[in-house]
Amino acid sequence: MPLDVKKSWNACGQAFDRFTTAEDSFSENVERPALDRLMGDVAGRRLLDLGCGSAIYSVQFAQRGAQVVGLDLSETMISLARERAQAQGVQADFRVADIREPLPFGNAQFDVIFTATTLHYVDDLGGLMKEVERVIKPDGRLVAGVLHPMSTSRFPPANSDELEGLDPWEAWYFGSALRRIETPWLGFGEVKAEGRSILCYHHTLSEYFDAVSAAGLAITELVEPAPPAEFAGKNAARYNEAMRVPLFLVFKAEKRS
Repeated sequence: MPLDVKKSWNACGQAFDRFTTAEDSFSENVERPALDRLMGDVAGRRLLDLGCGSAIYSVQFAQRGAQVVGLDLSETMISLARERAQAQGVQADFRVADIREPLPFGNAQFDVIFTATTLHYVDDLGGLMKEVERVIKPDGRLVAGVLHPMSTSRFPPANSDELEGLDPWEAWYFGSALRRIETPWLGFGEVKAEGRSILCYHHTLSEYFDAVSAAGLAITELVEPAPPAEFAGKNAARYNEAMRVPLFLVFKAEKRS
């Protein structure tokens, strides 16, 4: 049964936006450079951003000439997305929609599909990847950034209180997909009670690969981005953490004609 995360994101959306856009954030320093490299030229392309959040990426793609459609299940996030696009003077189409449901588009509508740190909220990866394959044009590409399975393996299992002797933050890679964490952006703005902890799924590396491949997409590049040396000057503790355990997995897949 899909996780009820809509209330969580509506409750913590603004704090999350500040957390991920901070100068010393993991997203800004580790994930985004890798995603930008795999995206390539998007000018003139019709682009779908799945789980667009507050449109940090969508706005950048629109500024680079893409025709952007962004989907997110949170009304708070979509409101922030529209505000960001208006402030930056770009046009984009943002819609409230749950990407765990069939995508609200006809076949072969998009040149590029993009998603960042969203897929760990989706239980049925295979179902979503089939929808991606359906709405993407022949020779189109998917670029995805996810929390690395080694990172999500350290999130406590949702039933960790029931697992005798388990260190709540010890890596637990197999056998417990559902995880619960306290949201790390509590210090970045008001967060209502529903947004103070969040449920997500831990997917293994082979589960990502199998879901993409079974949908008929071919993974052509895969990156485990290391933090750049200059990140240490912004936040030494975060730099050291990112050096110890890979935080993100970034990949590109193509639909062959």
